[in-house]
Amino acid sequence: MRQNYSKKLEMQIPQGNTYTEPINRGNIDAELAILSKNYDIRKRNELKEFIKKNNRLIPYIHSITPDINKYFPNHEKFLTYYTDPEFKELNSAMICVIGKKNKFEEEHNKMNALTDDILYSTEYPLEVKNLISVRM
Repeated sequence: MRQNYSKKLEMQIPQGNTYTEPINRGNIDAELAILSKNYDIRKRNELKEFIKKNNRLIPYIHSITPDINKYFPNHEKFLTYYTDPEFKELNSAMICVIGKKNKFEEEHNKMNALTDDILYSTEYPLEVKNLISVRM
């Protein structure tokens, strides 16, 4: 039988927790108001509907926000709902960091480090992590 994973430990993606209890954080508008301290909220209605279907998303965004702010403290950031033009199953929430024009390579390296931190975190399972992407 062929193995579909790397034998090198550093090349393997951690599986994370297999279960994280859904958290009902109450009013979505109140949660978005809290998130708006760190993000410009766009496509609010579509985002609210997505969050209603995926109630673990808000706690997850709260958990990754300190990492995002650590790497990009003075950058404009927005939280939006992304609609895939071909596959509805690929619709997701997205956090976008607006980069500085003259620092592309430095910021690209920071985004790669941030992505690694988020990917290797074991606080939330992969199915929750897959609900949102962080992009520049």
